[in-house]
Amino acid sequence: MRQTDKFEIMIFVETEVLKGLIFISTPEGRLLDELNGRSQMEPENRDKFIMINDVDIWHMDGKEEKTSVAHINKENIEMSGTTTINTGRGIGASTGPKPYPFTDKLPVKVRIEMNGYTIIGDMYRISHQQVEHVLKERSAFLPLTNAEVISTKYDKQWSLSFLAVNKWKMLSLHEQRTV
Repeated sequence: MRQTDKFEIMIFVETEVLKGLIFISTPEGRLLDELNGRSQMEPENRDKFIMINDVDIWHMDGKEEKTSVAHINKENIEMSGTTTINTGRGIGASTGPKPYPFTDKLPVKVRIEMNGYTIIGDMYRISHQQVEHVLKERSAFLPLTNAEVISTKYDKQWSLSFLAVNKWKMLSLHEQRTV
């Protein structure tokens, strides 16, 4: 992804869902990098907010509005995703040989329960990892692909090709059995 690239994302917070355009700050950056922070070397208060442009906001009370710019506190983001295939992913989405330090991962179908949402999607792990190992990683956001987000309070559902779920907002996660 080039530094000039912008793509559409959806951000879910407790009281609203926002859809807008995000600019990724590094040429090789991904949405997951923006959410988790790119480096521990940065100043402590940097990157506390994500900025999106051309924003549509759907409030849980049914009201809708538009704004040119919104700044969202990352700690309050329940999940964030992309609707376009591969825009949230890094080198794993590219075809052909992968450059170092690419690590091939296996998909695991999971179901996540959150306050107000049920999510079903593909979580990825290294072959020797268990789901619990992935959950123990330091990053705050857990990446999923092919995610279905179902509102348990409202008659809404979203299909997102990539979704980053805030692990601290999850109530439970379990592997889905394939039938």
